[in-house]
Amino acid sequence: MAKLVSAITAALLLLIGAPLLLAAFVVTGSTAAALQLESCTATGGVGAGEWRPPYQQAYVVGARGFGMRFHPILRTWRVHTGQDLTSIPAGGPIVAAAAGTVIFAGDSGGYGNLVLIDHGGDIETGYAHLARIDPDITVGATVSMGQPLGTEGSTGRSTGNHLHYEVRRNGTPIDPVPFMADHGAPLDGRAIAPTTPAGQGTGSSLAPVVADTFSFELPEPGEPRLNSLTNPALPIPPDIKALYMAAAEEYDVPWALLAGIGMAETAHGRIRANSSAGAQGLMQFMPATWAIYGVDGNGDGRADILNDTDSVMSAANYLTTAGVHNGPDSVRDALFAYNRAHWYVNDALFYAAQYGVGAVDCQ
Repeated sequence: MAKLVSAITAALLLLIGAPLLLAAFVVTGSTAAALQLESCTATGGVGAGEWRPPYQQAYVVGARGFGMRFHPILRTWRVHTGQDLTSIPAGGPIVAAAAGTVIFAGDSGGYGNLVLIDHGGDIETGYAHLARIDPDITVGATVSMGQPLGTEGSTGRSTGNHLHYEVRRNGTPIDPVPFMADHGAPLDGRAIAPTTPAGQGTGSSLAPVVADTFSFELPEPGEPRLNSLTNPALPIPPDIKALYMAAAEEYDVPWALLAGIGMAETAHGRIRANSSAGAQGLMQFMPATWAIYGVDGNGDGRADILNDTDSVMSAANYLTTAGVHNGPDSVRDALFAYNRAHWYVNDALFYAAQYGVGAVDCQ
């Protein structure tokens, strides 16, 4: 996950203008910074190539990366030989990162259900803790890039649904994060379109999934507006946009509407401090409201108000509960319920319109 340094966060707080109107129900008024000094520095979409991430849907890059780690089950320090990833929502399909030959498929003990693929050139990839392995994935089978291997799970020595993704060179595990970045398929959490098998269509496709076709039409922003008059819509960090899009698919709401709220509340996580009213997290929930509408978005068994995945999924859940699907007026009503200020409704819709037409993006 991309993080801003604390100095930038402090600068953002100093740039906020007049005190913001506090909401009485879900969240406080917009805490978006009056900031125009940031540019979108993230890399562009993944280009077509011979490698892709092992997911099609959006996913979270876990804290357990390559290197020495304290094993949560064995309670000892040992080398963690891969990168942990979790689909959004958890339990998604796992696909081959590149074409190759299956050299192992089955129960491997600590790795649980494991698939190993030989890609040639002394490179192998491993996909561990799968809930199930697809029947076609057997030793000796040839797989294409993007071919389904199985389903994310928690078999073996695992504390929850995730994929342990491993890259080996000459049989020795190496850090998969720089390896995948060097091969044009960075592990950055973005949803990636299914890969067209060789010989079909136009060949491999690694274009990012961009859901700019909304599930329903958003109303035009009106008046009054407040913070959007002086605070421009900022680029969306790729990991945060992946969360908006995953929640949009899960709850059938326009991702740009969630982006509009995220910009209005915390400028997509650039401002992390609790509000003066006590609202918390990326989408700024009050704890009492969270207790009713907070959901476990990342499948770790708890709804954490400070977890970005849980926060975005909960925002989509709240909008749905508030009747956002019932027409243009219901969109305004749902936004008003989210933060009881008419200027806030128009600010969020203004930002949503900016993201919906692609005027501001960072993907």
